[in-house]
Amino acid sequence: MSQTRSEPRLTIIDRINNAISLQTRLVLSLLFIALVPLIAVSTRNINQTQQALTNGAEISLRASALQTANSLDTFIEETLISLQIEAQFSDFSAYLTLPSSERPGSVEQSKARDLLKQLSGKDTVNIISYALVDADGRVLLDTVKENIQKNESGESYFSQVRFSEKPIVTDVTYSDKTTTVIHFAGKVLSADGEYAGVLRVKYKSAILQSVITESVGTSSNTSVVLLDQLNIRMADTQNPGLILKSIVPLDFPSYLLAVDTKRFLDIPREEQTTNYIDFDVALETAVEKPFFRAEISPNTPGDDSIAIAFLKTQPWIIAYSRPTSIFLADVQRQINTNILFVIGTSIIVAIIATLIARALTNPIIALAKVSNLISQGDFNARAQVKTTDEIGSLASAFNSMTDQLQSTLQGLEQRIQERTADLQKNTVQLETIADVAREIAIIRNMDTLLNVSVNLIQERLKYYHVGIFLVDERNEYAVLQAASSIAAEKMLENKYKLKVGQTGQVGNVTKTGQAYIALDVGKDAIHFENPYLPETRSEITLPLRSHSLIIGALDIQANIPNAFGERDIQTLQILADQLSAAIENAQLAQQVEGTLGELTRSNRLQTQSAWQSAIGQREYPAYEYNGLQVVSIPNDLPPELLKLLESGKPIVIDQGEGKVKNSLLIPLMLLNQVIGVIGLEQEDPNHTWTNEEIAVAQAAANRAALTLENARLLEESQRRAAREQAIGQISAKIGAGTEIEMILKTAIRELGAQIGGTQITVEIGNENE
Repeated sequence: MSQTRSEPRLTIIDRINNAISLQTRLVLSLLFIALVPLIAVSTRNINQTQQALTNGAEISLRASALQTANSLDTFIEETLISLQIEAQFSDFSAYLTLPSSERPGSVEQSKARDLLKQLSGKDTVNIISYALVDADGRVLLDTVKENIQKNESGESYFSQVRFSEKPIVTDVTYSDKTTTVIHFAGKVLSADGEYAGVLRVKYKSAILQSVITESVGTSSNTSVVLLDQLNIRMADTQNPGLILKSIVPLDFPSYLLAVDTKRFLDIPREEQTTNYIDFDVALETAVEKPFFRAEISPNTPGDDSIAIAFLKTQPWIIAYSRPTSIFLADVQRQINTNILFVIGTSIIVAIIATLIARALTNPIIALAKVSNLISQGDFNARAQVKTTDEIGSLASAFNSMTDQLQSTLQGLEQRIQERTADLQKNTVQLETIADVAREIAIIRNMDTLLNVSVNLIQERLKYYHVGIFLVDERNEYAVLQAASSIAAEKMLENKYKLKVGQTGQVGNVTKTGQAYIALDVGKDAIHFENPYLPETRSEITLPLRSHSLIIGALDIQANIPNAFGERDIQTLQILADQLSAAIENAQLAQQVEGTLGELTRSNRLQTQSAWQSAIGQREYPAYEYNGLQVVSIPNDLPPELLKLLESGKPIVIDQGEGKVKNSLLIPLMLLNQVIGVIGLEQEDPNHTWTNEEIAVAQAAANRAALTLENARLLEESQRRAAREQAIGQISAKIGAGTEIEMILKTAIRELGAQIGGTQITVEIGNENE
């Protein structure tokens, strides 16, 4: 029995391979190998890109919220600091410490009223009124006359500032049914540090909206909401009609608190609220999750993407939002771009795979040899092109690729040299920035600061011209303040300036706040031809910023074209920012010095006034010791001697020949103010005052001046205490009465006992009389 050999069974894959040509199998294999990893990597990149863009957008939104919160914090801090300084003005304390009967028509009242008017002129748009309120809450002076004599003890600011050592700011409240305001208030202390009253400033609540709008800009897609601790809107850039409405209806105790503090009107709470429950719930966990999505505005359909920032100066919250559709627009565009990239790459890979499959059928060995020669460094090796079909085309393409590689390698060294030169230039610029920052960090004089800066930049970076422009107070011209070049002296002497927003790069940059480069000044439309600098060929101008304000520009010019690039903007802008910070520090130092000088002058005038009053109350303001006893004498010092003593230095009078005794005059100085003179006379006309004797006398005079001032303050305190005691005794005796007649008699009797030689009459009549 014969056996037949069984043929091997073919699998489905083997059958498919037999039916498909080698070229097709190569194409399919290459497509599979290339596209599967590409699709996987692309999918991963899409997810990572989406996440990165989302995170970047969230960070940007969060940064914008923090910037807005910082702007509000800066406004509140600056206003509170200004109010703290203003509350220390002696005119206010002098008026508040006057007895109430002496205030009307007094000099102190006139000075305090004039000072209030001057302070209210700082911001005529937003400041409603400046006022002085006494310790009982009664308005004594107010720039709005209708408020005078009103009792504001029930206002929220009054109770807050009374128990606070520093000035305070209130939440937004209703002044009347249609007007919303915010109060700033600070204590006014008497000369002895006692609570005398309150300096109160009433702002329109729109000031908060203005600060936010200035920080945010004019974007119509951005909504910023300012909330207080009860989640009541105090500002809303998109929906100002929702101001002083809560996010959700408040519970009853919170509602009563809001009505009591005038944050709500006394109307049903449902009429003073919106109903954004998701927003309110998200705010409860905003500390842990400062970014979320919720509905916040009735004008924008759908959820908004919201970032939360907390103010440092107040328990308030900034909610910075954009519509989610706009917020994620960049993400969607990137996803679409990635999808198109995958599709395009797939098409290209398919084409390349087909070409490679065709090329690999015959000339693989020949191409491999040529490739091996090229890999060994023989870039002159070329594949032989023997046919004009696809293989010949592939060989030609291979040769072309080799040519490009050779050209690329040859140009690589040149590009390395160019990159090295760029790096060296950046290194010099960074070193210059460090040197300039180190040099100007300790300079507080503005002229010295600017001159040192331009000279350092010009010397280190070897530019043709370096100039610093500062915008004038009217924001009309950018004025050249310092320069370093051959024409610097002439330009400064002629007070060179450019029109903001109109003339040249400097005018453009100080208007827009954006750096500008003119690579070839002859072809640039914005560049302004400066007759002082005829050799200028390229120019870069960078803004000088102070917070969000443009205060000037740093202008650098070169006498060669194309001297600047985009990278120079980033590097030199760091230098401009360092210079801006130094200018701001110098300006602040000058302001502080001016304020200190003003306070010193005020203290000197107050001391002089107090001593003139104390001397005027005495019959004999001068005394002499004649060797036996102290006697009073008239004050007969010549005016010219008194003028000399104002310098605070001792004066020796020596006329000789026995006519007048040798005299030494020592001024009594208090706060650089002469309050008296100690005179010493020598019997011996030939005696010369020694430095030791003068030093002893001057030390005694200094001690005497301090002792006299302490004695005057003690007398003043005793008089005030006696007056307060008398008032207390009179009040106690009058208050003990229970009948009208007895009260009147007690009042007359006690007043007569305290005020001698005074006729006192009390009359009581009805409305007709």
